[in-house]
Amino acid sequence: MSELKIPFGKSWDFGAPITGSAFNEDGIGAFACGDGTLRFFADEREPQSVEVHKGAILSLALHPKAGFLTGGDDGRLVHTIPGEAPIELFAQKGKWIDNVTSSEVSGLIACTAGKDAVVFDGTNQIRFSHATSATGVAFDPKGRRLAVSHYNGASLWWSKSASQEPTVLNWKGSHLGVIWSPDGKFLITTMQESALHGWRIEDAADMRMSGYPAKIKSLAWEHRGKVLMTSGSTCVVGWSFTGRNGPMGKEPIEIGPTGDAMVDVVATHPEFDLVAGGSSEGDVWMEWLSEPDASYVGHGLPAMTCMTFSPDGTNLAIGTQDGLAALIDAT
Repeated sequence: MSELKIPFGKSWDFGAPITGSAFNEDGIGAFACGDGTLRFFADEREPQSVEVHKGAILSLALHPKAGFLTGGDDGRLVHTIPGEAPIELFAQKGKWIDNVTSSEVSGLIACTAGKDAVVFDGTNQIRFSHATSATGVAFDPKGRRLAVSHYNGASLWWSKSASQEPTVLNWKGSHLGVIWSPDGKFLITTMQESALHGWRIEDAADMRMSGYPAKIKSLAWEHRGKVLMTSGSTCVVGWSFTGRNGPMGKEPIEIGPTGDAMVDVVATHPEFDLVAGGSSEGDVWMEWLSEPDASYVGHGLPAMTCMTFSPDGTNLAIGTQDGLAALIDAT
């Protein structure tokens, strides 16, 4: 196991791969782990372990009211509030729940299970089926529309309508994940072909963002919601989505130190023009958009899997494939 060097924070070894990280609005953080546990942490307290799944946790999201949502390779969707027993919301034998999302605005929850996306509206369940595996889900900013990525594009569904035909956005290839722009005007997918593809919602105009040397595993909007920061290159690549045409005709910006190591994870500060990145060589750095000079805050980590700023921006949580987790002082 690699030596972990965090000069501005604290770290733990959970003994299982870390598959995701998140903070709720109260500043309570959670690491999802490959052994089926959630590790809750806050302030100076040591992380508390809660057994949630019988197998690996594959997806992690905030519950729209309280606590956290997790999906596992045991086919279960679970709601866990720190200090309370986990509650199973959904189970489908033989399927992985590998994508989970929610909308604080509408209160809806959604997950993927094989070729289906399932929306939960209180006790009601609405199932949307696709010809191929549903690889990603995301609610629009109002929580009214659900986007589902799949082979050869993405489908848009009205979240509460059980009987409908989706709006299908076509683009050949394998689409692995999906994200909306914060203003709801654009939809973007990550692709197997080491590229992003986007559509303008008003007329389904295509937008291709290519040139990446590696697959894009991590996305984050800067705090104003105008620039999409991405991994997949030797620096963080940022695409501007201002104006009607989004990134078309614009050169991307590049953030971070120069080198040969690939950026695996990226996070953006909730209030300031500050970007954090983690490289394949185990370096963690932060850089102000107005000051192209990266500050290293961690070194010697194993392959990183997740990175999340706390809601007040004072801490940066990072997780690794080897089970090492850290909370870095970002002030």
